Amino acid sequence: MTRNHTSGFTLIELIAVIILLSIISISASSYFSGISSVSAHTLQTELLHSLRLTQTRAMNRNGYCNRWLINSNRAQQVSLDKEEQCSTSFPNAQGNTEYLENEDITYVAILEKQNAYFALQIGNQYNALATPFAFDFDVMGRVMQCKNTTCEIFINAKSQTKICIEKEGYIHAC
Repeated sequence: MTRNHTSGFTLIELIAVIILLSIISISASSYFSGISSVSAHTLQTELLHSLRLTQTRAMNRNGYCNRWLINSNRAQQVSLDKEEQCSTSFPNAQGNTEYLENEDITYVAILEKQNAYFALQIGNQYNALATPFAFDFDVMGRVMQCKNTTCEIFINAKSQTKICIEKEGYIHAC
């Protein structure tokens, strides 16, 4: 007696393919739908490291203008020779085109293509960061703009995270 064998896939092979396709589709959906909540926390960690690096450089190096710039979709550290005042070598109020011309290779994030943005609150004053905002660090590692009140940097995506800069110079996730 001969048996006819039909070719096909076993149930285990089909389940393995379905699981692999679901993993790939979940990974791809976060790429197309914008920044995920996990990415927002990763971005928060990157910003914390960048702020703390700028703070450490300000405490260890004299003769430099240690500035950290942020606008609605970009953040970066800028260190310039202090031959001029910080505000004249890299003004607080400047257009986005000037910001791009002076862009440092140590920028942290560019979120223009993502569905995320930064905002800032100093005390009770909320700033949507339409133009770049500068944080200047003194030799003690304190942020000059946050000496009288706490500053908060908001990372708005599918979830919202914050970075707090205390009056004493402590920078932390909050």
